[in-house]
Amino acid sequence: MIPAARKLLERLREKHKPASLKEPVLRVHSAYAAMTRASRKIGMEPLSHHDLRHLFATICIESGVDVPTVSRWLGHRDGGILAMKVYGHLRNEHSLAAASRVSFAA
Repeated sequence: MIPAARKLLERLREKHKPASLKEPVLRVHSAYAAMTRASRKIGMEPLSHHDLRHLFATICIESGVDVPTVSRWLGHRDGGILAMKVYGHLRNEHSLAAASRVSFAA
């Protein structure tokens, strides 16, 4: 889990005091409904929590965070194999910028 998310989770747990440690702090349906309402308000297609997770991982990788670290933040336990497969794609702008740094000069 990423450090900032851990702090947020701790604060949410303090505020909402779940009955047990297995009780969710935030239900997926509630989060999805809130994101759908917000998306519609600004005239865009609704986003899911998976869309945001995918965006987070992609931005981290494009920003230079190594894949094993991103993988741990996402809760994967495979050393980054799944993260590379699912989140390791690059957006066009990033690919073009990376390509411009390649030099074949001796």
